[in-house]
Amino acid sequence: MSDTTRLVARRSNTSSIRHCHECTEEASGRCSYCHNNLCMDHFPRMLHAPCAQKYMKHAQTHVCYVCGTRVNPDQWSLSRTSHRIDTFSCNGCGRYICDEQHTKVKKEQVTVAREGLRGHRYQITSRYCELCAPISRIGGIKGLTYLVVIAGTILAGIFFYFHP
Repeated sequence: MSDTTRLVARRSNTSSIRHCHECTEEASGRCSYCHNNLCMDHFPRMLHAPCAQKYMKHAQTHVCYVCGTRVNPDQWSLSRTSHRIDTFSCNGCGRYICDEQHTKVKKEQVTVAREGLRGHRYQITSRYCELCAPISRIGGIKGLTYLVVIAGTILAGIFFYFHP
């Protein structure tokens, strides 16, 4: 046997620091739209490239479907690990609604995403318009449509199974 020493590469147990997609600072969160890692300064949608370009391209469509008031879907960071996301759209039908007059039901949902040794808290605002508010428990108009399609599929399957 030889007395030579071998260098053994060891894996580091610490995770590498994620950097912001726009600059070289440490990333504090992940954008819910483009899924890029971003620092606190670039986390709002209007301050990083893919989302700002998409927002500017569709700026005319970001209006309340009832009154025509301009709405600004946005997200912002309160701290390095706490983020807020508000799309200003109805969770039941997907149309944009204003906060002051036409949001009938407003719910706050908190999700925690683990990233390495840290956890990020995302507070997401869900809204429902006047049409979707009475059936907001099942997901508004979209949820009702899914339930009708599933029930129709089951009934059609039962009918064709027993039909001679």
